[in-house]
Amino acid sequence: MNSEPLHLRAHSCPALESAYRYSCMQLEQLITLFAVRPERLAGMETIAVGGSLGRLEATPASDIDCIMVLCPGTSPRDGERLAAEVHQILIGSPLRAPKPDGIYRQALSMEALLDRTALGSLSEAPEVFGKRMQLLLDARPVFGFDQFERARRAVIDWYAADFVATAPERGWTFLQNDLMRYLHSYAGWQQFKFARSADDSWQLRQAKLRTSRLLTFAALLFLLGESARDGDKQAWLVTRLSMTPLQRLHAVMGCYDANAYARLLAVYDTAFALLADETVRAELVAGGPDADTRMTADVSEVYARIKAVSSEISYLLTSFALARREDWGMRFFERWLF
Repeated sequence: MNSEPLHLRAHSCPALESAYRYSCMQLEQLITLFAVRPERLAGMETIAVGGSLGRLEATPASDIDCIMVLCPGTSPRDGERLAAEVHQILIGSPLRAPKPDGIYRQALSMEALLDRTALGSLSEAPEVFGKRMQLLLDARPVFGFDQFERARRAVIDWYAADFVATAPERGWTFLQNDLMRYLHSYAGWQQFKFARSADDSWQLRQAKLRTSRLLTFAALLFLLGESARDGDKQAWLVTRLSMTPLQRLHAVMGCYDANAYARLLAVYDTAFALLADETVRAELVAGGPDADTRMTADVSEVYARIKAVSSEISYLLTSFALARREDWGMRFFERWLF
């Protein structure tokens, strides 16, 4: 694992640098855990991690968003057995296991991931739609590395169904629509999810959405915009998907406005440091609205601070994107807005 965070170099961002190196260490440990007895995972095409670990922004408080893709033809029963095997192996990691009621507890079949009949479907199961998007947003393989690259390329080809080589002027209409659908449906869901647990709350989820989640969505969106400048936008995009969201933003923003990236990084490091602080997280979990108070409860002071910082993140990303109207073409923005 590359221990030199080039996208952070020459900037003062101690919280992100620390998380980057911690994430690299945890990834290496996971890769070792899965490599010890590969025969236990026969039938598993690839295993990847997303979320904070996939972004190389994990802290000791992070959990593991585990994306498991089964080999073609694997039966549902074998899939359940393999998923249980994976979670048994994950016990060896100091990071928290995926939430029992989340989408990262079950394995995904390759057939479901690339189902052509699901193109344009609004009724596709969230665990399929969400994982397909995560493979493009921030996933990083820990088992079946070559298979992971092929699966992710296949997802890009799946999303490229709305244009062909004979019409290169057509953009990523379907993928762009799906990306915005995922962002807005996720934001709408979180706006009215008031459940509270020992380590989670509305305030904490909103703080994450406004910072790391927003940055992750913007990073892929910026890649889509920039890809239109290349003659083979599919190949261009595929070669950059292994970058973390921050690395993607560094690659795109650095070409046009390095100062804008530096400002974004400084603000994001401030927000990241707050969210990585145990005392801050405890205050976020304890305060704010819940199932009883709904939106009548006052948000905590620390949440108000994070919200103010996140507003600056949103402003910097939006300002940079709008300045690219001539670079990325008005059709990109028309698809984005309408």
